[in-house]
Amino acid sequence: MEEILKYTYLLDSKKLDETLTKMWERYQHILENPNWDDLNEARAILYVIGYLFPEQIAPEAIKRRLHLLSEPLEELDFYQIVDSKNKDEQAKRKNDALFLEMVEYYKVVKSFKNKTNKGIWYLDEDRFVEIYNKYSPDQSMKIGRFGEFDKDDK
Repeated sequence: MEEILKYTYLLDSKKLDETLTKMWERYQHILENPNWDDLNEARAILYVIGYLFPEQIAPEAIKRRLHLLSEPLEELDFYQIVDSKNKDEQAKRKNDALFLEMVEYYKVVKSFKNKTNKGIWYLDEDRFVEIYNKYSPDQSMKIGRFGEFDKDDK
């Protein structure tokens, strides 16, 4: 988590990608070789790369920098320009180094938030939930999607 914050502050997309990749690989390794202790680590990884980072930390990091752009933007305008691949708007900002850094940062964030491997839900959460519930020492407590207890999301 510390590295995620560090590379967010620095807007170092390459190092952020490397850090998130390590976490994703560790998460996948745990799903392939589960035990109860490691599954709780996987749960923490899922929470960080699936919710806390992409839904809270990253948007706030982008929002806090928008006024620093050579032509400041509102938050929704930034996402619309990037997500729609608006060539005209992006061409106007091709010399704005901060804008370009923010675009790369956002692309890294989005690529991890939407990642899957062998699962159906983002971040293979469906696989995680099934494995976590199977290994849980308290079979009366089942988790569902988003880590909520006693929810059946199938």
